[in-house]
Amino acid sequence: MAAFESVVGHAPILTRLAAAADRDELTHAILLSGPDSVGKTTAASVLAAVLLAAEDWPGGPLAHPDLWLEDSDDEWLKIERVRAGGRGESGVSLQDFLALRPYAGGRRVAVMARADRLTEPAANSLLKTVEEPPEGTHLILCAAHPERLPATILSRCEIVTLAPVPVAAIAEWLRGVHGIEAETAATAAALSAGRPGRALHLAADESVLRAEVDALDRFVSIGGTGTVGALRAATALNPGAGVEGRERALMILAAWASFVRDASCFAAGAPELAIWSSYRPALERWAEALPAGRIVDILGRLTEAADAVAINAQPRLAFEALLLDIFAGPNSPPAVQPPAHAPAPTARPRGRRARGS
Repeated sequence: MAAFESVVGHAPILTRLAAAADRDELTHAILLSGPDSVGKTTAASVLAAVLLAAEDWPGGPLAHPDLWLEDSDDEWLKIERVRAGGRGESGVSLQDFLALRPYAGGRRVAVMARADRLTEPAANSLLKTVEEPPEGTHLILCAAHPERLPATILSRCEIVTLAPVPVAAIAEWLRGVHGIEAETAATAAALSAGRPGRALHLAADESVLRAEVDALDRFVSIGGTGTVGALRAATALNPGAGVEGRERALMILAAWASFVRDASCFAAGAPELAIWSSYRPALERWAEALPAGRIVDILGRLTEAADAVAINAQPRLAFEALLLDIFAGPNSPPAVQPPAHAPAPTARPRGRRARGS
């Protein structure tokens, strides 16, 4: 469907769900799972608009009276947002909305972004709705961490996974839809780990994009510097403490992993699969100097470090251990120079704001 073409990377899944709705076979509760910023909320909102035939509704699909959307910045979704009579600052509660008769058609659709924010009482209240949904209603939940939801809710939802989007598709979307300059689009897409929302955020903020590129350049430059160089780099790259530091550490680790993944492609004789074309000399040098197994081991260490940081490890200590393991021991990466980068453009992207889920 044409409406789904704006949801980069996920049109086939949305088309399948819409076709099931046309056959009156679409389940009443769907959980869209996938990484942060992969496009879950955007996909859910577009699917809801199609289910309600709301694409041409005055004021846009979000103004349609048969659509309920929870996409607030609240850290937690409390029971007042779910249970009947729980109207708060965000408007009518979910159960009050679903109890109403359809205004413009035969369906009512509720979309809950970041449903893994539900408190335990709110989740228990939601379970009643999932177990006994009003006729003609569809509930679309979005969650980057579905394991945080009760198993009783998960078991009653059709779980649909939105996978990371190919880098080339994200770069084309940034250029064609948001008017991003080609080099910036390619860099932001490569750093996005397959998440369009993150790519747009990077492309829209040149200082953030430059910081991400600088972190990758420093990683590439550690080769050949031994223990001293590894410790200095770990100190310079310390992402800081708290939630923000942890999130930044994960972004840095993802960028490093994308480079090492490309090096493994070169080592395997498949350079056409690499995404970092601007780093080709450095990638070739890694592939020449390191056994393919060692490159894969480094990629595994990066994945382990990311998992540890995501759970509870201190980013500073994780970086020190990781960089010492990679650059201070046997089979360390060679000395290479990062590429020269063009000055970041000052133009801002055009188009609608990307959602964060």
